[in-house]
Amino acid sequence: MKLAWKEISYSKKKYALIEMILVMMIFMVIFLSGLANGLARAVSAGIENADALNYVISSDSENLINVSSLDQDLLKKVKNSTSSKVTTLDIQRMDLNKKGDTKKLDVTYFAINPDEFLNPNVIEGKKLSDKINSIVLDDSFKDSGIKIGDIVKDSSTDIELTVVGFSKDEMYGHSPIGFISTATYTELRKSVNPMYQVKYHAIAVQGNDVNKIKLNGVKVVDKATIVENIPGYKAEQMTIKMILWVLVFVSAVILGIFFYIITLQKHKEFGVTKAIGMNMLEIAITEISQVLILACSGVVIGNVLAFGMAEVLPRSMPFYLKASDAAMVSLAFILISIVFSLVSIREIAKVDPITIIGGN
Repeated sequence: MKLAWKEISYSKKKYALIEMILVMMIFMVIFLSGLANGLARAVSAGIENADALNYVISSDSENLINVSSLDQDLLKKVKNSTSSKVTTLDIQRMDLNKKGDTKKLDVTYFAINPDEFLNPNVIEGKKLSDKINSIVLDDSFKDSGIKIGDIVKDSSTDIELTVVGFSKDEMYGHSPIGFISTATYTELRKSVNPMYQVKYHAIAVQGNDVNKIKLNGVKVVDKATIVENIPGYKAEQMTIKMILWVLVFVSAVILGIFFYIITLQKHKEFGVTKAIGMNMLEIAITEISQVLILACSGVVIGNVLAFGMAEVLPRSMPFYLKASDAAMVSLAFILISIVFSLVSIREIAKVDPITIIGGN
């Protein structure tokens, strides 16, 4: 390691240029990881954040929570079939506009029972209560100038809703969530359709006691299944993650190519090194140490830049950087870099000190 560092210090400019390229590549990979997570959260955060492990939905819904339909009788039967807490959930995508402003704001209503476990935590204001026509919004609405106490109107019914609180990171289907009570949701629906009968998209179950919920026309699915079947979630995540891992691989290969070129340029040095008694194991350790120094320092700087940028990005941008994902990507990059550095070591092993000293 000491010899490796001495060589890097001696050729500062050469290795600094390599390091700059590595930092940019790692930053790009980590940033893309945050973007992938952010897009995933923008689709599913409302479900993932909910304190429910399972959901009861209609058996013909094909695991799509927003097309399921359950009546009040089924709610009673589900309650009688499990010892876990249960509550209802309705999901409806609509538009809002601030009172006095004609600009429409996309929103997805999550209609819940405020006294039950789906009521979200708030970062500002008060939690949702039974008070009719109140709403808790995702904090991204702040970027549109909405504040606590403001009146927003449902664009399809003109019913006014009072903003009582803001929650954080509550999204569904790339739309920020507005939490309303079931009573408010029923009023909205009856305003559009006076013949509306109370129905629920799903019944959320807080625990795992679901084995006895065996009713005609319904099935129990876990949270992960609900998330995976949100329209667009799977395809979007597969595409982005494939790009992410291709970039990790390409970045590591670039480092390996740089070292291979440097190895070709240093045939004479390696020949002399062997001639004075340095064995192949010592040379290999020195080369791998150089790769580790460059890869690890590139990973650290790239992560610092990515996490630093995450702090200044606007709330509306779908970006969610997890330390665990960044660590996994960084470790994969370092390991792949070491593997490709072995190509250079193989080239070094072919160097014949007698030929080098002979002048060829």
